[in-house]
Amino acid sequence: MGQSKPGKQPPVFETIDARGWQPPEPMVKALDTLERLPRGQRIVMLLHCEPRPLFRILKNNGFDYRCRFIPEGHFEVTIWHAADTLASSASLE
Repeated sequence: MGQSKPGKQPPVFETIDARGWQPPEPMVKALDTLERLPRGQRIVMLLHCEPRPLFRILKNNGFDYRCRFIPEGHFEVTIWHAADTLASSASLE
């Protein structure tokens, strides 16, 4: 899974609350939003299940992510440009 370095979180560009949406709506909305995601910002998605097919698409298209289960019963997926992770890693060295 994607991991980010500890430190300041980039601002949220958009939050997508897709809990209760039926496929392919969450994937379509995520891909549309990724096309507009500025460098240095992130997308947060709330989903009722872990979107495993999305993870492969993200990695293949230069994005990184973190997925975690929220005790209220849903998943939170945070997505950002993978180059942003590399840039913050470089500034720590």
